[in-house]
Amino acid sequence: MSYKLLLIFTTLFFQWPNVTKHWKSNDAPGYCNATFEDFNGKQDFKVKLTKNEAFVFKYSATLTKGTLHLAVKSNSKTIYEKDISGTITDEVRVENPKGEKYKYTFTANHANGSFDVRY
Repeated sequence: MSYKLLLIFTTLFFQWPNVTKHWKSNDAPGYCNATFEDFNGKQDFKVKLTKNEAFVFKYSATLTKGTLHLAVKSNSKTIYEKDISGTITDEVRVENPKGEKYKYTFTANHANGSFDVRY
């Protein structure tokens, strides 16, 4: 039984690498940007709000290689999702009457590129 668990753990460990080369980023309340090469895995960021209010989530991204996915989530649901390819600039208004906490996540597979987020 323990051999099977070890085999499963080892298999999962090598299938989920989270490696990024040349990651350069800035993260401040209301703003985050990054450039990267061979981004594999995911990176979570908290939306840092000073009040319980609506906000506009604005982003731009450039992808030159690989895959990149963006998700904006509250504690209770996913607000926005997008598979990114090429160059994109978009925004989404998020109503926040209950003062929920939000985060956004970039998930990538061998991605080269950059993103810029403002809210």
